[in-house]
Amino acid sequence: MKEQEILEMQRLIDEGVRRAQSRLWQRAGAAHQSLVVCRGGKILEMVPDVEQGVSDASAGDPLARRSLR
Repeated sequence: MKEQEILEMQRLIDEGVRRAQSRLWQRAGAAHQSLVVCRGGKILEMVPDVEQGVSDASAGDPLARRSLR
């Protein structure tokens, strides 16, 4: 395999991963669910969208937003 083919294959793989992440993020937002991910060795809970009825006091805390559902 030539280096150009390898680079093109890697680009396609990276694009597919980004698309899959985007779809997962959209599905979680539509279902009002959070995502749990590992970044930099830390476990994080991510909330895709901020709900309308959430108070400002809990706006930065995904766990507080989740408990309000």
